[in-house]
Amino acid sequence: MIKLIVSDMDGTLFNSNQEISPHNLAAIREASKQGVRFMIATGRSVDTIGPTIEKYDLHCGLILLNGAEVRDENSRIINTINIDYEIIPELARILNRQGYIPEYMTNKGSQLCGTEEMMEKNMGWRMMCLDRSHTLTLEEAIEQGRNSVFQKTLTRNNTIEDMLAKDLEIRKIIVFNPDKEFNTRNREELMEKFPELSILSSYPENIEINSKYAQKGHGLQKAIEKIGISKDEVAVFGDGLNDLSMFELFPNAYAPANAEFEIREKAKEIIPSNNDDGVGKKIFELLYKNKEEA
Repeated sequence: MIKLIVSDMDGTLFNSNQEISPHNLAAIREASKQGVRFMIATGRSVDTIGPTIEKYDLHCGLILLNGAEVRDENSRIINTINIDYEIIPELARILNRQGYIPEYMTNKGSQLCGTEEMMEKNMGWRMMCLDRSHTLTLEEAIEQGRNSVFQKTLTRNNTIEDMLAKDLEIRKIIVFNPDKEFNTRNREELMEKFPELSILSSYPENIEINSKYAQKGHGLQKAIEKIGISKDEVAVFGDGLNDLSMFELFPNAYAPANAEFEIREKAKEIIPSNNDDGVGKKIFELLYKNKEEA
């Protein structure tokens, strides 16, 4: 019997308009009525996921920053895993040499080091990454980024030294570039130089960096230990490589048709895409099976 449903957001629960469809939301509400918990597992921070939680009135646990931060339904921190502070300067130097504008996700919000122009360009690349229709120009994406929750919650520092002087806990670093092959080459270089880190992509247009111990699957393991349920009682949904650890650790793993190949290969079942209410349809099916088992 399923007692906990865990879903990634971008590309999974969210449709291409970055919205939770009425069908998906109805499924989450019905699960709650039947006593089945719901949890979000995302690469986003608590600041950037907060407006979504408020908009859809979701009272749920959170696995954030790819597992570097786990919070309960009251947003109280259960567990955190940070990147070793000593490697940040060298890592930042290499990312800058590769042509990226790193965004540092910390215990005091997201931070960026550079000029206003660099910040806006980075936000444009981020918006282009989230635009799965691939129709945005960089100029349009920069304009969209100015009004986004990502830029509104971002603190700009002039230099990396200014940021490091704040003595922050850095839990995740994310970079963007619309050139997919460029990202693949650079990710391979980073993986070779920093074996102590988890370096993956939720989309081909980004690279996400965490401690190798900070992964969604490990964060979810911490959460179910606190709740007191087994892996067989959990259903997980995801589409990107940052969901892979959940698919490897939890047997009831479902991938929307738009998911990355590696995720679809690990899935128990392929469900309809994020634009076809795949998560909601599967949740209703799981709830029906719960009733049969009961």
